Amino acid sequence: MAGKTWGGLVYGHNTFRLGGNVGEGYFTKRPSRLFPLRGFPSNILDAGQAAMGTIQVSMPLARLQRGYKTLPVFLHNIRLGTFVDTGFAAQHVSLDDLLIGAGVELTTGLELAWNFKSDITIGVAWPLKQPVFLQEQGPVFLFQLGLPL
Repeated sequence: MAGKTWGGLVYGHNTFRLGGNVGEGYFTKRPSRLFPLRGFPSNILDAGQAAMGTIQVSMPLARLQRGYKTLPVFLHNIRLGTFVDTGFAAQHVSLDDLLIGAGVELTTGLELAWNFKSDITIGVAWPLKQPVFLQEQGPVFLFQLGLPL
């Protein structure tokens, strides 16, 4: 994902923000100017241009494919994933402004009431690289119920 603002910057309105586990849930939608970067708090950087990317590898652990008694809850597969997120938000692109976060997560597919499909994700992430003016420490715990990140 990437974005650039032309014209006068108004921080918080027409800038791009970076950071956080910003997934979408059942009732929420991630703002288009907010780029998720796990391992850091939300909205950690705010600038007129930003970019981010992620690499994620998931391995299947178990095929549950079962519900619980007569409740309309059905669990699918359990997966273990590792990821690296990287990005920047700055007025001028520089490797000094690069943020890198990495971590692991456990995900299972969930189906509610035979129609609503989503994931439950629990994980942990650490900041690996950050600009000198940030002093973020890890770990950052992740929880998401809803659509994948």
